[in-house]
Amino acid sequence: MVSISGVNKYFGDLHALKDIDLTVEDGEVVVLIGPSGSGKSTLCRTINRLETVDSGSIEVNGKPLPAEGRALANLRADVGMVFQHFNLFAHLTVLQNITLGPIKVRRMSKAKAEARGRQLLERVGMSEKADAFPSQLSGGQQQRVAIARGLAMDPKLMMFDEPTSALDPEMINEVLDVMQDLAREGMTMVVVTHEMGFARRAANRVVFMAEGQIVETATPDEFFDDPKTERAQDFLSKVMSH
Repeated sequence: MVSISGVNKYFGDLHALKDIDLTVEDGEVVVLIGPSGSGKSTLCRTINRLETVDSGSIEVNGKPLPAEGRALANLRADVGMVFQHFNLFAHLTVLQNITLGPIKVRRMSKAKAEARGRQLLERVGMSEKADAFPSQLSGGQQQRVAIARGLAMDPKLMMFDEPTSALDPEMINEVLDVMQDLAREGMTMVVVTHEMGFARRAANRVVFMAEGQIVETATPDEFFDDPKTERAQDFLSKVMSH
């Protein structure tokens, strides 16, 4: 589904991604973890070209990333993205937020888009909020709407960039539960998160990054029970001790 080869990315003098090689198979859940500033979110954002790369190649579903125009819009329609800060349109209702993409990009009829939107709201436990505005929702509710919005495009791949880090602790699980259901249903997912419990439960593969590099890749059990590198051991000793 995703093939990343020799990718480098600079922000001025900062070498943010260093020779990244990574593949994500169809139906696989890959969780990117690591300290802040390790390049996780940047890597995530290169996959649908929210960030361009300086060298290397990225293919999604067997095709190189298009530079711009309609081909890029079509790629982004196939790659759902859920951000840290929800990014819902404040002036649209929940249902309108979800149907906008399918109507405008997929050329779906309004009736069909609304029927599908209501279905997805039910799936994320938000059916009673279809006519509410984002400002009337909690952070956890907004994030569940954002997930439904991503799914409304019927994507081949869902990307999550720290989807719970802006949430109050009691709202985190309601979002992670929805993501875990998606993982169980076989959705291909790339998730940047600090939630180690989710990584352990839902990932097929954990990718540990530090200083712009992939340091270690392993199954969750291998990574959490027996990390191979000193850098990963050090990271885990800090995040798992509380």
